[in-house]
Amino acid sequence: MTSYAGSTASRRRDHPHAFQRFPTPTEWNAAGSTAADARDLLHLRARKSSLASHHSHDSRSRHPHHHPQGAPTAWDSASESGLSVLSALPTREDRERRAARKAARRAQRERDAEQAQNRHDAARAADATDSPLRRAARWLVEQPALARYSVVVCVAVVVLVKWCTGLGGYSGLAQPPLRGDFEAQRHWIALTSSSLSHLPFLHAPSAPSSSASIPPSRWYYHDLAYWGLDYPPLTAYHSLLLGLVAAWDAHMAALERDGAMKNWMRATVVAGDALVWVSAVAVYCARNFRASTKADKSQRRMLVALMTVLLQPALILIDSGHFQYNSIMLGLTLWSVNCFQAGRDVLGGVLFMLSLGFKQMALYYAPAVFAYLLGKCFWLGGREGTSLFINLALAVTATFLALFAPFLTSLSTFGQALHRIFPFARGLFEDKVANVWCALNVVVKLRDLVPTSTLAKLALVATGTALVPSVGAVLWVSYRLGRERASGSAAVGGAAAPTIVLVPHALFLSAMAFFLLSFQVHEKSILLPLMPLTLLMGAREVGYGRMDWEWGALVNNVAVFSMWPLLQRDGVVTQYLALTALWNYAIGYNPLKLRASFVKYLSCTTYALILAVHSLEALAPPPAHLPDLYPVVNLSLSAGVFGLAWLWAGKRLLQEAWALGGVGGFGEGDGTGAVGRSGVPGAASARAKDR
Repeated sequence: MTSYAGSTASRRRDHPHAFQRFPTPTEWNAAGSTAADARDLLHLRARKSSLASHHSHDSRSRHPHHHPQGAPTAWDSASESGLSVLSALPTREDRERRAARKAARRAQRERDAEQAQNRHDAARAADATDSPLRRAARWLVEQPALARYSVVVCVAVVVLVKWCTGLGGYSGLAQPPLRGDFEAQRHWIALTSSSLSHLPFLHAPSAPSSSASIPPSRWYYHDLAYWGLDYPPLTAYHSLLLGLVAAWDAHMAALERDGAMKNWMRATVVAGDALVWVSAVAVYCARNFRASTKADKSQRRMLVALMTVLLQPALILIDSGHFQYNSIMLGLTLWSVNCFQAGRDVLGGVLFMLSLGFKQMALYYAPAVFAYLLGKCFWLGGREGTSLFINLALAVTATFLALFAPFLTSLSTFGQALHRIFPFARGLFEDKVANVWCALNVVVKLRDLVPTSTLAKLALVATGTALVPSVGAVLWVSYRLGRERASGSAAVGGAAAPTIVLVPHALFLSAMAFFLLSFQVHEKSILLPLMPLTLLMGAREVGYGRMDWEWGALVNNVAVFSMWPLLQRDGVVTQYLALTALWNYAIGYNPLKLRASFVKYLSCTTYALILAVHSLEALAPPPAHLPDLYPVVNLSLSAGVFGLAWLWAGKRLLQEAWALGGVGGFGEGDGTGAVGRSGVPGAASARAKDR
């Protein structure tokens, strides 16, 4: 061992270059890690090759018997192998290309995952909004022979449903002496068409009706103990028109004798409904729910919205079951909204006056309509806004004078008409109605403690207070947007104001405030807040439309339930159950499948209580000392849901106003193009939510 160490040391002294340390593989990699070290790597390779050649020559000279001339040594092989390994090491360009490929693969995986998630979300959304009505509409537009007539087919289905509903009982059937609303409408035909009294059809089946000719100035005085006329003049003119139609055909005289009276009267409801209400809904849906770029999808959306509104059970049960002509009043109001959307404000004001002239309950909408029209005057500003205000004032005044012309012969005649139209002496409410006063009466008997005149003032103050937020919001937004308009902007008098998107919510808030708090409310008055809320259900897939749809379905179902005592007396129990089930099934409404939210828990709780009330009423009669137990529970539950819906609608109105940029200036919308971009309620807030 000692001799070997000495020999090694001697060789180190004689040949120092042969024993110089070479870089390790780690050092080689470090040398090639940057572009600046590439030259060092080449230098090291050259030095290694030189040293290897020197060592090989020295070894051959000292040990010629071990290394014949020309034969490769082990050191030569090792040097060549080292150079081969080093030459295979990746350069910086190779590493950059490999990193780029890895990044591209990672990005592709992320895109694939995102697309898969989007497909999953789209499938869930499609499943959430799917319904038999949507599938039927899809099938209808895919049929070449039916696609062009899809609206006609839908209207025919609605007419069939309404006619089948009318096959049952009606208000006052076989309940003398006053019978009910059916006899009231028939009696008003006899009253207004008294000059045609030679027709048996126009004779009342009871003694109080007279066959003498009665001039229009006496219509509001005649037979007040029986069925005195208590609707505005346009209802009287409508009755006169029906009398003229009956007199046109001699066979109409036999209607009452052969029992066809009911069918003829039902036909007048369906005809008026189709001419005014159905046409207004069709125009509204075509204008607001055709936002898709695909023609088939656009048509499907419109048809689904159309059928959702037209199959609303509450209106069908009252007009075609109980028997009234509410659809004409609602249709005139909706026609006025259609005109507002088209920028024809004066015509819209006239149509709304006609709605008021048909039934005074249209007054429930008046604050919202007033706020929009006055707000548009603010928005236009200057001479254009003043001109619109004057034109509206003249048109409304002229329409009012034309409607009441036959009753302006004397102040007493006009006063009698107003007294009959607004009967404050009847009391705070009639029957069992799901509003605040009737629910409060369960605990505090207000009518026994406070005079009727004081209650009327209290109701007026409460209703006015409830109207302030919605009316004030529309006016304030209009004013702010008007101030923000550029002074040199083009005239927009022929277009709708940006606040047109607030009109459905404002109509609902106004009508519900009247229903909950105003004086002399009927259970049928719930139809007025239902109309704008059901229109909002058509925008189920737009912005906050899903929330509107969930609340709309709940309030519609509770509204039908709130009228159960009335419908039960009219003998339309089967229609009540069938229409409610049909509508909920058609629109695909299942409260258990709603997304987790407050409205879902409220809906499930409400439906459980409704089912319990119906079950108990069917199985157990009320106690003798509480004969109105079930109606009181009904109205209390319904009033609570209506109150919560009113609060929710107030929040939604503020959301829409904020999206327009008019509430305190915090919204980001400019307001000038809200209608042009989308006429669908909820679209403005959806844009703000997306930002």
